[in-house]
Amino acid sequence: LNINLQKMKKGFIWPSVFVGHGELDPMQQEATKQQMMLERFQEENPGFDFSNAEFNGGAPDPRTFMGGVK
Repeated sequence: LNINLQKMKKGFIWPSVFVGHGELDPMQQEATKQQMMLERFQEENPGFDFSNAEFNGGAPDPRTFMGGVK
């Protein structure tokens, strides 16, 4: 049995896969936001390498930053 869960809203961070199950702690949520932003930058700028990029401070919300996810 394989279950494939896909996000309906791109850029939204799931606190947990299923409601009521173990949620991400704040540090994991911030790391996930940063990873999503790097993926977004890579998608929007395919000629650049963002693999070693880092954010100073907190990462912005990927859903709303600079017009949101497309």
